[in-house]
Amino acid sequence: MRKQLVALTLSAAMAAGMLSGCGGYGSGSGGQKDAAEAAAAGTAASTTAAGSDGTAEPAKASTADGEPILIGALYPMTGALADSGQNMKDGIDLAVEEINAAGGISGRPIQIVYGDTQGANATGMTEMERLITQDKVMAVMGAYQSGVTEVVSQVAENYQVPMITANATSDSLTSHGYEYFFRLAPTNMMFIRDMEQYLLDLSAKDPADDIDVKSVAVCADNTELGQQTATWAKYFAEENGLEFKGEVLYSQGAADLTSEVLQLKSLNPDALIVDNYVSDAILLTKTMNEQGYKPNIMIAKANGYTESSYLPSVGGLANGILTATEFLPGDKGTKVSDAFKAKYGVDMNGHSAEAYTVVWIFRTALQNLADAGKEITSEALKDELSTLEIKDAFPGGEEIILPYDTIKFSESEFNGIPYKNTNMDGKLTIAQFQDGSLVTVWHRSIKDDGRKGEQLGAAPPFSFIAIPIALHFYLYYNNSKTLIGIGGSQPCYFKADKEVRE
Repeated sequence: MRKQLVALTLSAAMAAGMLSGCGGYGSGSGGQKDAAEAAAAGTAASTTAAGSDGTAEPAKASTADGEPILIGALYPMTGALADSGQNMKDGIDLAVEEINAAGGISGRPIQIVYGDTQGANATGMTEMERLITQDKVMAVMGAYQSGVTEVVSQVAENYQVPMITANATSDSLTSHGYEYFFRLAPTNMMFIRDMEQYLLDLSAKDPADDIDVKSVAVCADNTELGQQTATWAKYFAEENGLEFKGEVLYSQGAADLTSEVLQLKSLNPDALIVDNYVSDAILLTKTMNEQGYKPNIMIAKANGYTESSYLPSVGGLANGILTATEFLPGDKGTKVSDAFKAKYGVDMNGHSAEAYTVVWIFRTALQNLADAGKEITSEALKDELSTLEIKDAFPGGEEIILPYDTIKFSESEFNGIPYKNTNMDGKLTIAQFQDGSLVTVWHRSIKDDGRKGEQLGAAPPFSFIAIPIALHFYLYYNNSKTLIGIGGSQPCYFKADKEVRE
């Protein structure tokens, strides 16, 4: 019956076409050894990479020589989103290298078996079933796009294989009551909540400043994810006393965005919220420049704006654009981000940092099972993930490099939407492109006042959004509207800076 469900779902996905956003399966042995040989070439290839000086940097030698524990990783490795897929693969490979060099899971190495979604729902489902039924992975991580993650998570649930999404943000993903699906990444609600709270803080910072955000609008792709972004932007705007001027949605991968930009120009919001994958982000930025549209504030929901190909493609046009992000080098995890850049020649970003973190989550849960003398199976791993709570750092391992200190998959609800197996402690950093670099300008810290359930998602009033002194962040804004960008002098957005709050 389970396989029939998968077949029916696959047929439906093929008919619908591509949708996009943001041991064996019952045992720790059996087909793993055969699958390990098939995966070995891919794993070996990921053990060396070009360093920042162009030379190959040798991988750390593995001290784990037992039977491999196979984990699937399902990402867009080819196609329009291959840049994002490779970035996440690099984060995964770095974590695996570190863990295996330290002995793996009681002498058993973690081995990653990769699947390529190509950015398509049907392909993702086929690849997920291959990973489970042929490669015999005991768990899976993926799949970046929310639309793809939506359908592949159903396959994992049908086969009772635990899956963690590192990056997908659609709120609906954890609303189905799935027992085997877990979410690390902040949800769409959390992203928009924090982005609009930043706008409120920005307006409240200095009455003498001319930054006064009273209205917002949205530009996103016309997928479930983009529609959710618009819905949450309107919800939090109304909650925070801001005018919502509307949304402009487009077909993902559009060849031209001129009409959409002209619509945005006509709406003329004080702040423009955008949610775009990298090719769309590049096109939107260039088209806005061509049409002479420069909203005073433009703030992105990470995605394409933090990918390594974005800034080289747009140059100085990026100056002043803000983006929410799950990681920024220098804020936390300096050792990890330095190792990442030395190995791959690019900065670690939110996507690679989250993928890296998921591997460490799997490692912690698996080691807990081994330490307890339990058989390492998919079912046991699911149960362990359900009760796992990690604070500050992984036991015997790396610190939590993301901008929050707790990882716990819990059950909650906000505005009528249930969130099962979701890390509700996820928080974000706001950064700004300044002279060719991303600079942190805001960090959210939610006061622990005993709020539970739906209140976890509520945007608290500014009066008690006091960012702890220990974080040493707060906002200082000046009146400059022009930055000298990496592409020369460019009309730009406001400039934000941070200062230490005494």
